[in-house]
Amino acid sequence: MAVLGAGAVGCFFGGMLARAGHEVTLIGRPVHVDAFKAQGLHFEGPGFDEHVPVEASTDAEAVRGARLVLFCVKSTDTEQAAAQMAPFLAAGSDSGSTK
Repeated sequence: MAVLGAGAVGCFFGGMLARAGHEVTLIGRPVHVDAFKAQGLHFEGPGFDEHVPVEASTDAEAVRGARLVLFCVKSTDTEQAAAQMAPFLAAGSDSGSTK
């Protein structure tokens, strides 16, 4: 699984998936990616406070091979992030687009 947009929303859902045992790659800004690579995702919630192991990248190419991509970017970044990610999605993928 890949999460493009490793901010608050992306890290929450990516963290929950990782805690459930799924392999997750968080794609985000360099400062966050460096922290994830060094110590995992610090994830705190009711009844837990831990560092969850995740893969991390600053490159949209990290979606390659993912069976599920969570697209968690800010609205103003949607078009640019989608264009960066599109070449790396599997051929025939359903984008969910209604266009």
